[in-house]
Amino acid sequence: MEGVLRLRRALTVLACVGLGTFAIANVWYPLVPMQERALLALIGLGAFFLSTRSERPAVVIIDGVHAVLAVIVFGYVVLSWQELLDRQGLPIATDLVLGTIGVYLILVATVRSLGKSLAIVVGIFLLYTFFGQHLPNWLGGHRGYSLNRIFTFLYTNENGILGFAIDASLKYMALFVILGRVLEHSGTLKFIIGLARLLFGSGTTSPPLVCVFSSALVGMVSGSSMGSVYISGNITIPMMKQAGLKPALAAAIEATAANGAQIMPPVLGFAVFFMIYLIGVSYTDVIYAAAIPGTLYFFTLGVAVWSRARRVPARPDLESILGARPSLRQVLVDPSALSFVATAGTLTWFLVERDSLQISAVYAMLVCLAVTAFGRDRYTPRKVFDTLHESGRELVEIVVVTLALGLITGPILLTGLGTKLPALMIAWADGSVTMLLITAFIACMILGTGMPTSMAYVIVALLITIPITQLGVPKLSAHMFVFYAALAAMITPPVGLTSYAAATIAKADYWETGWLASVLGMVKYLVPFAFVYRPELLMMGGALQIVAVTALTTIGLFAMAIALDQFHRGDVTGLCRPIPLLVGGFLVAVPPLDWTVVGIGLATTLAGAALVAKRWRGRAGDRPPGA
Repeated sequence: MEGVLRLRRALTVLACVGLGTFAIANVWYPLVPMQERALLALIGLGAFFLSTRSERPAVVIIDGVHAVLAVIVFGYVVLSWQELLDRQGLPIATDLVLGTIGVYLILVATVRSLGKSLAIVVGIFLLYTFFGQHLPNWLGGHRGYSLNRIFTFLYTNENGILGFAIDASLKYMALFVILGRVLEHSGTLKFIIGLARLLFGSGTTSPPLVCVFSSALVGMVSGSSMGSVYISGNITIPMMKQAGLKPALAAAIEATAANGAQIMPPVLGFAVFFMIYLIGVSYTDVIYAAAIPGTLYFFTLGVAVWSRARRVPARPDLESILGARPSLRQVLVDPSALSFVATAGTLTWFLVERDSLQISAVYAMLVCLAVTAFGRDRYTPRKVFDTLHESGRELVEIVVVTLALGLITGPILLTGLGTKLPALMIAWADGSVTMLLITAFIACMILGTGMPTSMAYVIVALLITIPITQLGVPKLSAHMFVFYAALAAMITPPVGLTSYAAATIAKADYWETGWLASVLGMVKYLVPFAFVYRPELLMMGGALQIVAVTALTTIGLFAMAIALDQFHRGDVTGLCRPIPLLVGGFLVAVPPLDWTVVGIGLATTLAGAALVAKRWRGRAGDRPPGA
């Protein structure tokens, strides 16, 4: 048995390294779309079943069979893709049997990797496909499809499990996962922490602001919330706890900051790669649209963090714990500075020049390797192997996610639900954009509790953005709305994956961490609505309009960040004082741009600011340590 386990581990490592290698090789030597997607699914799903941690003989044998079946199911597509496309609608028995096995394998992997909640969502869409003809038209009933039609569509059609989702994972996600690992192993990320310490100095507010700033920079080149938690959180969370912050607050700050990784250009989150497919815009267009919201997010988070941390009593030995503040020269002469600037600059340059995402990511990697070639963190063959292996392990999870997503998008496209539901929703909402937005936001929040951001975004985007655009909202605004709404679920209980990861590192209570993160990340709940009512935030409109709207939104969000920090302090009278600031900030930041409303909001904000300022002066230092 020990020999079998060693062989399984060796095959898993080989498959993971093969995934990373295949993603890079595919840039220059692409296969036929159906063929390359099937090959990715073959390696990824096979590696997933080989990597099962259980050492029980029965489980090892069953998962060994699963791995072999994955190779057979998707190897058949790799070898017979032309025949499968030629006989679309006329399947043979082999197609049906392998298609059924493929769906079974994906469901098993989904439960193992992503939990039962996502499997239930997948099951609901499959049940709708099988039995939706029995539903009334007003609930989206369809004409009905045979088992042959359903399984062959899901298995052999380019809109099924081998559709755009797994194509995006190969062409885009894989390369940016590898780029993040290259930056990590080259020591490039050391520059981020050093620069943050330089900018924010010492004192109690320094560690949490360092956390916010470093997560913003990590997010610029990683695009992964969970990756940012583990990259920067292992450094910043202990630093914040040593400065006197409660573990839950330290974890909440890291979770909220890391969640911003998916909205910070130039990389953004993986859901954006799906957005490019769905609305047919260039990646550069999305970067421009995301620039102001991303900056506002981290600015508002920084204000909220500063407001909470500034009253934590400073420890006399804080500087000795955190270490001396680096000088500008120390930060700039470190080799990691040149590596970070060169890598991020190369990536941004090629994206602005509208080169393909694949080429941009590969050149950024090459520049990073070239710059670090002669330093102490130069890339060795061992680091190359570790980069491919670790990237491959991440890609295995991504492959499972995208295959599961194919079992959701496939039924939507087959049954025409994506065109039926919009008409029904417009009727339900009685033509109200606001009602549709609230519906979409709630749907994203619910789906986001059981699946990754990218999946929640795609499902809601396919079902709800069409009716939103039919009511006059620009397509990019509608999709950015859904994207931000899906992101909010990553920090919001009851699941909140980034909050859970940060709480684990901080050894903090998850629920306290999640609710604190929700308050700190309030921009995620408000700005999506502003995308619709104030498209200038997405760089739509004249320069003066964009500047004016951005300034107003900044004032409103600043006021709300301060107000939300005041409600738990003092007596009833004290609790009421932040209300004008909260209400005024909301009126300035979110509703449609009516200058009467804005004027009322500004006046209310000033009144609330005066009350809060008076309270700050009168009761400075009254907060419990680390609150």
